[in-house]
Amino acid sequence: MARADGKGEKTKKKISEKAKILFEQKGYAATSMEEIRECTQISKGSIYYHFKSKEELFLYTVEESSKEWQSKWEEQAAFVTTAKEKLYLLARYYASDMQNPLSQTVPEYLASENIEQLIKEKLIHLIKPEYEIFHQIIEEGVQNQEFETNNTVEDLSFILYSTLTGMSITQFLGYEEERFYNLYVNAIDIFLHGISKD
Repeated sequence: MARADGKGEKTKKKISEKAKILFEQKGYAATSMEEIRECTQISKGSIYYHFKSKEELFLYTVEESSKEWQSKWEEQAAFVTTAKEKLYLLARYYASDMQNPLSQTVPEYLASENIEQLIKEKLIHLIKPEYEIFHQIIEEGVQNQEFETNNTVEDLSFILYSTLTGMSITQFLGYEEERFYNLYVNAIDIFLHGISKD
């Protein structure tokens, strides 16, 4: 039985990996389950056995990508010690990740679907680990007295998370890749030091 389960998990991963390529190339809406079937060379019955819908397959693919993102982040974060260094590293990491074609399909998915409560909960589940990284870094900075603020850790975490994730839209405004990358680092400068002379 364990053998069958292992084989089933292998098939599920294969479907997800092939579907990821299509989602990256064509976007969420333009990718059909028939194209996924052709790409994987797996029967529709087997695909639907593992994933009830294209939406479920897409969310699983995003979740797997998110796990990989977190794992790589943890490896890189182990080499820096201060909260400030971690914030700058996180900014550079985000800038690189925003070039990931799968990351660019998520806003399209959100705009194209009438998302039900269950799916909203799933999305929150996907987003929360990333948000927690921001929260941990800011909390560490406050505790170590690197950051001095009258704001709560929660408020600062939401502000910074929203800033870095929302900045992905700048890629549609014609920013050159190098300039786009620097914007993320500049965002940390402004977050830490502000722009007022006072």
